[in-house]
Amino acid sequence: MFTLVYINGNLNRPDTLPNFLQSNIGKSTLLQVDCVTPFYGTEQDLIDEVCNHLNSIDPIIEVKYNFTQNISNEIINNNELVLFFVIQIQVSQR
Repeated sequence: MFTLVYINGNLNRPDTLPNFLQSNIGKSTLLQVDCVTPFYGTEQDLIDEVCNHLNSIDPIIEVKYNFTQNISNEIINNNELVLFFVIQIQVSQR
């Protein structure tokens, strides 16, 4: 499993992320996203943002969402917030 951090509207890009993606080509793996500041939007909105972020790391790698394993979210003043989730992603070569 690999952990990304969402803070102040951005996902972090640790130095180990490209190696993680490259070593998981052809595999389904777990990815955890910890929201230090809440993500204002739906689970699907954050999944889309995470996949877009991962797909921008390496032009030969494609990341697709498989399913959500765990999530913590809440609704405050009619706004949905995601606080944490673990998703399974499929990493493939383009």
